[in-house]
Amino acid sequence: MNNSFYNDFAAHFAASTLPSLVRSFNSQVGKRGFNSVRAAHDQALIDELVRRGIDVSAVFDGTAISFAYHVGLDNNSLLIRKKII
Repeated sequence: MNNSFYNDFAAHFAASTLPSLVRSFNSQVGKRGFNSVRAAHDQALIDELVRRGIDVSAVFDGTAISFAYHVGLDNNSLLIRKKII
């Protein structure tokens, strides 16, 4: 993973609101392309959610992040909202 991209995304997400972080996550749902920039984005996003005490277990198992479903925030947890068709 490119640390420069990760650091840029991490700084951006650190300054973002929780609703903005959820929107950032949901904007990735259904996208299939993957490269080092996407990897840095996704990891920085999950790391920021975790840093804020958000339970991300519905979409992250500690290794892989699933963007199969839109999520919402409820009681400091990401919850799956609907399936992409």
